[in-house]
Amino acid sequence: MEFGREFITLFDRVQIRYYGIIIVLAMLVAATMAARLAKRDRRDPDHVWGALTWAIIPAIIGARLWFVLFPTAALVAQGQDTAWYFQNFFNPENGAIAIWSGGLSIFGAVLGGFLGAYLYFSRLHNPIGRFFSSFWWVFIGIFGIIAVVLGANNAATWAIVLGAILLIIVVLWLIPPTRRILRRIFGEGEGERFPENGLPMAPWLDIAGVCLPLGQAIGRWANYINQELYGLPTSLPWGIEIEGAKRVGDFKSLVDFPVATTRFHPLFLYESIWNFLAFIVLLNLFLRNRQNFRPGDFFLIYIMQYAFIRFLLEFIRVETTIITGVNFSQVVSAVVFIVALIIFVARRRGAPSRMESQEAA
Repeated sequence: MEFGREFITLFDRVQIRYYGIIIVLAMLVAATMAARLAKRDRRDPDHVWGALTWAIIPAIIGARLWFVLFPTAALVAQGQDTAWYFQNFFNPENGAIAIWSGGLSIFGAVLGGFLGAYLYFSRLHNPIGRFFSSFWWVFIGIFGIIAVVLGANNAATWAIVLGAILLIIVVLWLIPPTRRILRRIFGEGEGERFPENGLPMAPWLDIAGVCLPLGQAIGRWANYINQELYGLPTSLPWGIEIEGAKRVGDFKSLVDFPVATTRFHPLFLYESIWNFLAFIVLLNLFLRNRQNFRPGDFFLIYIMQYAFIRFLLEFIRVETTIITGVNFSQVVSAVVFIVALIIFVARRRGAPSRMESQEAA
């Protein structure tokens, strides 16, 4: 076992990325807090884990797809535009599938996660649950074959091992004695107990709006490990060093910007601190003043506060997405903030009635 700056190496071949470990830890901590809030609110905390299960894959796909569709100007200058990512889809280093190397957009993650959560809480839950409970082994088998092929083509031991494990699970499922055990593990039929008409989503979005900043505060440290979220050079004492290989644009020049003397704004730290403070504020409002808010307001506040800080940080961010001469992420942040604010204000014109509060509970 060898510990590197960005990953742990096992058996001289298999790499376990700190990036992935931190992201998983962030999700677990945020989900645990959400489950505690749900239980305190007399809701079934299992729905938090169920919604997370449904949201995690769409969130990862959405986060990576947004990054691929809107790559940063520095990557485009190197020839890694959207077309390049699709042409090198299975490249384990920088291709579209290489989520372990970084490059996940929060905009895409929120959209994908929202879609997964919506499907979980909607009346589509049971039909989708029944379908996958009957055919999940087919999809796992397909993923296993893809992993084995990917590993064989790129000499990636980890992919071959993962594919083999998935295929073993499929084989075990096809054997009647082990199928009964796996049914218990995978909870087949659990979807039958979910209400046929689904569950109101707004109260659960409020819980997510409170806890998502906590997950982001932890997850941003994954960007620090990969040295991929930093700002312009600074003389401030908390500036961080970025190695030459991780720099972009003019800052690649070690003559003009020597490693020993050049420090950069730690944007990951700014976002982490902001998100943690946002979590504290939202948590206190949720616990002490929720009666003054309509169901769904906390999620709108979450959207607005992140759009606000993201808009400001884009002014000093180095890796930006430029489309038709403008900072695309900054434009998206501004539009999202304005739309969320309009919805929030429109909903606040009338104070929430006690009946509404009881229906949301």
